[in-house]
Formats: sequence, structure tokens, C-alpha cells
Amino acid sequence: MSLVVLRQTLRQVRRTIGILSLGVGAFFYLVLFASSSFTEEAPNVPFLQSPPKAMTAFLGGSADFFHAEGWLSLGMTHPVILALLTSSALLVAAGSVATEIERGTIDLVLARPVGRVRFLAAKAVASLVAVTAAEAGGLAAVVIARRTIGEVAELSITAVLRAFAGSWLLFVGVAMVGLLVSAASSLRGHAIGITVGIVVAWFFLNFIALLIDAISGLRFASPFHYFRPTDLVAGTAPAGDIWVLAAIPLIAVVLAAWKFTHRDLTR
Repeated sequence: MSLVVLRQTLRQVRRTIGILSLGVGAFFYLVLFASSSFTEEAPNVPFLQSPPKAMTAFLGGSADFFHAEGWLSLGMTHPVILALLTSSALLVAAGSVATEIERGTIDLVLARPVGRVRFLAAKAVASLVAVTAAEAGGLAAVVIARRTIGEVAELSITAVLRAFAGSWLLFVGVAMVGLLVSAASSLRGHAIGITVGIVVAWFFLNFIALLIDAISGLRFASPFHYFRPTDLVAGTAPAGDIWVLAAIPLIAVVLAAWKFTHRDLTR
């Protein structure tokens, strides 16, 4: 891995990483604070007692509005959080190779004693840093919420760590898929668009499979199926789900390295 490339990459995106981390943290705190504010009224609202199937499918298969564990799961599957974490995952990864090719600077970068694999490894590590920083912002917000919001104090820190570990694996997978797409692309816009399309397709596939029983088997094709915050918080998540989430980034980064080392950089 090239430390020079790593330092330069992180220097270029450090402000954006900070903003995304603060954004994730602020929204997690907002979700927990807002959810705790209607605890007394919620049991009297039929809509919250038995949410429609479309809502539970949109939230990943479950919706608990009465306990702190459910609020945390709600936050982790909220579209705003998913968008912020996807942004952190693609901040470096999606443009890692495509940007240099688009600018015409890839030959200059690789002419130095860097090498393709070391260059790509530095971009992969920078992507990991971006995802980790965003997840750390959310984790810090939940820890603060446990101290400042009475109803959230019942959350076990171990359960919180399990949930954020699962989220980290999911979005590291998104980042490495973005790295793979970038390694095969020559335009940054194309790389970002294709990767965002893949993530949206994964989410939609899981949503529609949970909504329509006849095609429920399709959910296994989406990484979002293997990220179930409710099970992670409860400690009942199948080990197989964790292995699938861990395998996605490993496979993607290996394919990215193979593609980058074998492709013609003039196209």
C-alpha cells in the first residue's frame, strides 16, 4: 500500500468525511430523541401497533416503535442514514481509479514507484477510513443518547456495537463494490452512477421481496437482506448473515485488483 497516496486521498476528503460523520451522528440522535418523545402516546395509536406491511418491508422487515432497540433499528434502516452512509462509502471508492483516468493523470501517478496494486490498496484503505468515520459518528451519537435520553438508557452497549458492526460490514461492501466499478470505468460520473444504481437495486429488491410473498426468495440476492438490525441488537442474527456481509467486500476488492491490473488504462 502506498502511504503517500493514502495521505493525499484522506487530505482531499477530510472535510467531507467530517461533515458526513456529524450528519450521521446528528440524525441518529434526532431519531432516538424523537422516538422517545411519543412513548406514552404510541400504544394508543393503532397505526404504530400494527404497521402496514409496506412500512415494515421498507424498514427491513420489522418496525418496533415502543422500545429503544426498535428505535435504533429504525434509525439504521432509515433512508437518510442509508444515503449518508452510502455517500461515505462512495466518497473515495467510486472515483478512486475513474477520476485519475478521466483527468489523464493516471499515467503520472503510476509512473512513480507506486504500482497498480499499491495504488488501489491505498484507495481501499481510504474508503474504509471514510466508512469507519461515518459509523463512528453514529455510534458516538447513540452513546451520548444513552446518557442524555432516559428511555434510551436501557440500550445495551454490546447490542449497539453489534448493530454498528453489521452496518459497517454492509457499507464496507458498498465501498468495495464502488472500488470495483471504478477500477473498470474511465469516467467518475459513470462509476458513481453505476454504483448508486447497484445500491438502489439492492434496496428495492429486498423491499419488493419482503412486500410480495410470491417473490420472497429474491431477498437472498440483496445484501440488505443480510443486514437486519433487529436481530443484531437482540443477538440472534445468524452467523451466515455476517459471513455473507464479510464476503462481499473481500470478493469485490479481489476482483477490483484483478480488473485494474489487467485493464488498458488508455480506455
